[in-house]
Amino acid sequence: MSKQTFGQLINSLRKAKDISLRKLAEQVDVSFVNIAHIENDRVKTSKKTIIQLAKALDHDVDELLAKAETIGDDIEEIILKQPTALPAFLRSAKNLSAAQWNELTRQVEKINKKGK
Repeated sequence: MSKQTFGQLINSLRKAKDISLRKLAEQVDVSFVNIAHIENDRVKTSKKTIIQLAKALDHDVDELLAKAETIGDDIEEIILKQPTALPAFLRSAKNLSAAQWNELTRQVEKINKKGK
């Protein structure tokens, strides 16, 4: 079974929400032709449009950005501020389970609260 493309994911999310191409286009502020091109993987869309699609389809924005092979501006800023630390951290944590990532996130949130 092949992996779902960005366009296929948008198409399946739209259909699951029973939203027409025109209605989604209206919510995202693009043409319905543009939505059709996105769903057929004919165009690479902007981060802004991806974020609007996530909101309109009530879907996780980071997941859609990843599926479109891009990252949010906030994440890009973090990487630029820590160009060696962040990649090293991610490489060291690459084999963590979902439960371990959740625990790590909770620990980081605790550290952030203490620092304020």
